Amino acid sequence: MSEPDSEPANGTQNPERTDGRSEARPDGGATAHAAPTAAERLSADTARQALGVARREYRVLSRARWTDGLALLFGAFSLAVVGLTGTATGPTSVGALLVSLAELSVYLIPLAALALGYGTVVGADERGTLELLLAVPLGRSALLAGKFLGRAAAFAVGTTVGLGVGGIVVALRFGPAVLPAYLHYTLTAVSVGVAFLSLGVCISAAASEKARALGGALLAWVLFVLVYDLAALGVVVALDPPGWVLTALAVANPADVLRLVVLSLVPTAGGGVGAALATTTVSTLALLASLALWVVVPLAVGGRLLGRRA
Repeated sequence: MSEPDSEPANGTQNPERTDGRSEARPDGGATAHAAPTAAERLSADTARQALGVARREYRVLSRARWTDGLALLFGAFSLAVVGLTGTATGPTSVGALLVSLAELSVYLIPLAALALGYGTVVGADERGTLELLLAVPLGRSALLAGKFLGRAAAFAVGTTVGLGVGGIVVALRFGPAVLPAYLHYTLTAVSVGVAFLSLGVCISAAASEKARALGGALLAWVLFVLVYDLAALGVVVALDPPGWVLTALAVANPADVLRLVVLSLVPTAGGGVGAALATTTVSTLALLASLALWVVVPLAVGGRLLGRRA
């Protein structure tokens, strides 16, 4: 593509074109491919600075051994579950293994993610580093998104490495044919953990001190992992609701998304809420939309809370 003609110094119109016609430019001679606007430059700078915050957050967590700790935790968890399933092989054993992983992950994944997220803002405030971060010419929502991305990366790396250790043993015992289902479970577990991490970051932005943030994170874990399932099971038993109500109950809790995904992979059904969820079919799009909302909405709320806090 040829470079556009430059505007003459005396402010006259552009020279005649090769076809004999002249072209007047209403913008005073500005080219069609002008330099990036101020808004575009600001958006690019904001994204670059947010990624810089994310890289810094990831390095801080790595030095604090969060990634190593998560890898050890989920490595021990996956190996323990694989070892407790026995030495039998076959589709039934694979299904029982995945259901066991999912049912136990519903308790462990949210707890680990909330533990990683609850100190994001209030912890930095108590250490005195939040004021330095707020001095950066960056929007509060973008700043919080950068810190969240750094922590999400640390969580994803640690969890994937830990569960990957169990995946190696699963492949050796059951053969490589089971790996797609195990990888699907791992990806879903990480996604659910990221959703709970976003909730933990929002709680951290709302809390005035770290002890209250910890209490809020533990309360959220109890509500989503224990109380919600009991209430949902009570609704199912008492009212026998239609399928769309079961779908709404399932996608309203990110922890149940993990159960739904695993139950869609294997014919084995769990008990309690798992058995109820197995009777309904939720599209992949609905599950993805649910997890996306659980990531975006708490971050948006947390960004507003951080702005008020500043």
